[in-house]
Amino acid sequence: MNYQQFVSTLREKLFSILGETTDVQLHTALKNNGNERVGLTFSDKSVNLSPTIYLEEFYKHYQDGETIEDIAECILEVYHEVKFEHSWDVHSISDFDAIKEKIVYKVIHEKQNETLLKELPFVPYLDFAIVFYILFEVDEKGTATIPVTNELVRLWETSLTEIHQIAKQNTPQLLPAVFKPMRIVIEELLGNPCDNIVRADDIMFVLTNSLRNLGAACILYDDILFHICNFLKDSFYILPSSIHEVIIIPETHAPDKDTLNDMVLEVNETQVGPEDILSNHVYYYDCRQHTLLQ
Repeated sequence: MNYQQFVSTLREKLFSILGETTDVQLHTALKNNGNERVGLTFSDKSVNLSPTIYLEEFYKHYQDGETIEDIAECILEVYHEVKFEHSWDVHSISDFDAIKEKIVYKVIHEKQNETLLKELPFVPYLDFAIVFYILFEVDEKGTATIPVTNELVRLWETSLTEIHQIAKQNTPQLLPAVFKPMRIVIEELLGNPCDNIVRADDIMFVLTNSLRNLGAACILYDDILFHICNFLKDSFYILPSSIHEVIIIPETHAPDKDTLNDMVLEVNETQVGPEDILSNHVYYYDCRQHTLLQ
């Protein structure tokens, strides 16, 4: 069974299980770095928020021998975990004054997203593009977001400059930065107890946001790189681990730039999903000039 047959069969199976209360439709989305992903959107007739579950990983499970029935059951479990229990006011999205406090930004690579950026207002920064989205809801199930498109900006009768200024204010407040030694971050991910104390031998640090989602944008927060510089008492390299976080290494403890670039490229090729890649090279923050450089 090829991928398209797998998707169609799975959709029919899920639709037959859920019955008339929930519609299941095929959805193809253009994601970061030009990657298209295929998923199933679940539309509960009592709620106007429709989660999409992408299927590429499930197809790998099918190729490894899992049955359609077992995969359908797993997807249903995911759906019931992430489904929203209430609707949101669809008319509020057209009311700029009502929605502007939820506008935030993220960073993606500009050149790798030329097609996507035709539909989105953006601000160039180094080789990145600062793009914007509406952060509707954050809870234990995840986040509900909508991208800010050129069409929305026209509807709001506002400008890119105003959107950018609003997002600069909102993003650090709604998604505050988190800066920790990598040692502590790893211990937290493993569920191990840790002391949260920075040690003299900590030479790799992680910068992300409180959700650890789209947290590479923290490099844009006002004065944050300046404060990190003062904390480290050194200039530093920024390794773009993904669109969700960056790794910071003080210059004194870092290998040469070519070696760091090779590290970033290798990790991107072997450890990071294609749509999560931010960049294939490191950046340098010069503490003397207080400037971030490519």
